[in-house]
Amino acid sequence: MGESARCGDSRWVRLLAAVALAVAMVGGATRPGHATIKYGAMQVSGSFEAQNLARDPSPTEFHFIQQRNTFRLRIDWDWVQNGNFLDKVNVPFAESSKLFMLYRGVYDSFYDIAPTENQIGQTIFDDKVGGPIDGTGSRFNNSTRSADKFENQLREFYIDTKLKDLPVSLRTGRQQVIWGESDQFRLMDIWNPLDTTWHFQQESWDNIRIATWLAKALWDVGDVGPFSNTFVEVVYNPFDFQPGAKVDFLPRPWALPFPDPLRGGQVQYDPRINRYVSPTFNLEGTSLRKGAFQRNPADASEIGTRVHAVTPQGLEFSLNYLYGRGRGVGAASPFAVKIHSITTNGHGQSALGMPIEDAKFLGKSVYPVAVDAEVIHPYMHIFGLTGNYFEGDFTQAVFRFESAYVMGEPFQTTDPSKRVTVTNEDGVSSGTLAPIGFEQRDVWAGMIGFDRPTWIRWLNSKATWFLTGQAFWNYTTGANVDQLVGNNSAGDSPYFTPKAGQPGSNTQGLGVWQGGQFNGFTERLQDASVAGNGDNIRRWESLITIAGTSFYRGGTIVPFIADAFDPVNMNDEFLYNLDWFATNDLIFSLQQKFFTAFGRTVPSNDPWFAGGRFTRRDETGVKVTYQF
Repeated sequence: MGESARCGDSRWVRLLAAVALAVAMVGGATRPGHATIKYGAMQVSGSFEAQNLARDPSPTEFHFIQQRNTFRLRIDWDWVQNGNFLDKVNVPFAESSKLFMLYRGVYDSFYDIAPTENQIGQTIFDDKVGGPIDGTGSRFNNSTRSADKFENQLREFYIDTKLKDLPVSLRTGRQQVIWGESDQFRLMDIWNPLDTTWHFQQESWDNIRIATWLAKALWDVGDVGPFSNTFVEVVYNPFDFQPGAKVDFLPRPWALPFPDPLRGGQVQYDPRINRYVSPTFNLEGTSLRKGAFQRNPADASEIGTRVHAVTPQGLEFSLNYLYGRGRGVGAASPFAVKIHSITTNGHGQSALGMPIEDAKFLGKSVYPVAVDAEVIHPYMHIFGLTGNYFEGDFTQAVFRFESAYVMGEPFQTTDPSKRVTVTNEDGVSSGTLAPIGFEQRDVWAGMIGFDRPTWIRWLNSKATWFLTGQAFWNYTTGANVDQLVGNNSAGDSPYFTPKAGQPGSNTQGLGVWQGGQFNGFTERLQDASVAGNGDNIRRWESLITIAGTSFYRGGTIVPFIADAFDPVNMNDEFLYNLDWFATNDLIFSLQQKFFTAFGRTVPSNDPWFAGGRFTRRDETGVKVTYQF
């Protein structure tokens, strides 16, 4: 029934798979492969992998950022065949069944080496505020580093069952569900969250998707009128809600390239009262990884379906629907912060109360401000249309498309009607508003692309290059889109440099806490009178990607190149990967990533996190993989 093909995959990974298949067809002394060990109906395979990454933001700089050692163990067990369990026990309802298990264990020695240099962020201000992994002023401790250096995870564990006498197959357990046609940037491939805490989306999504506990049923309808290969798929998540993206912040070396916007110890200068204030966040039990609800069927269940068919002309398409929480489609964010109240600790008209005891910033007292808020992971309706078509007469290319319409994506806004009033403990208004508010908007995102094997004989006279390209768009609905904001760098507004003669004027607003719980932490002053930040949301966003791969020397050398260009925010990412298959089981890989904002002197806040956010994060990597 082709169940595995219908589950989907990352096309950039499929490019390499296509090359491996081509090598197998033409033959070769050594070919890409995957070793397995068989015990009857059980197959055991796995790999050991060591990946070393270094950040090189300039020809004279070199920052070691990862030494990740990964062990994977995979078990495929066809335990029911021809209706019999282990050839002994009859299973009356099943024609076949298979157990799949994938374990991953990780140790990253970077967190034990713990260099004391600042980690590289979007700007030099992010470096200094984010700080080092270890040493003076670090926001990490031994416990934090220990939690980040290890991973011990049953990545996937599910059972596939094909029912007897019914064209229905089931998959239940911890799994990945992959919909859609787009690569590396999300439209309908949103069932599983992405873990971006150890590497961003440039990594294969098979590695960074977070598998969740799901139940999936596929009804193979067959031919329906003029349509062939028709099937209906239903996916149900009973309780295992995970945020649409698992994120972290500096000083983790490969996370979002700026400090946590909800961190304690931030310092704002309010020119209206000539005081320094520091927000203390009460997120009411929520976080970027946890919503204000219980993980049970009543609060966190999700359901989706898709209908797939092929027209007589060869157009393969699917109609998709998902009702779920916290999904960031296209360039949108899966969550946002909703501020309920901001309260000073004093009494009387606009009183600030007492400053933080035994603590100063830039030699001045700092007054606490209580911020009650929560991170919202809202339910949303997502409608999708995907398809592909092979045009063989003129282009010999596969053209593909994908579109998603989302109702209720969360946003931060500077709209005054959405921002709460700052009060003191008596409830007396200060006459000022919170810097941001919360609202939800509909978003329409889409992609058109192509795949084509192409002869480029001056590059490779013996094999084609497999090329793929995509053009993405993202449209945010509603009025006053210019009031919407995202996440900002410490080099953006509301961060600022005080006027000459004021504290911090000669350090561009940077200072170090003296005393108190934030002693030794570096911060940069923010202007409390500024609404929003420098990361403005645009109504239209777009991104263009192109990638290609081929093979040389009988398939033992496999290059892969890709580029992602953002014409709206004017930035670009270029990467290449070169794999050498020393044997079928031993693979050496060299990788390089370059990012540029084409000389811009201000941060390029691209929502895709492709090139602009990472312009100071060029990266070199070496990886060794042994498969068994």
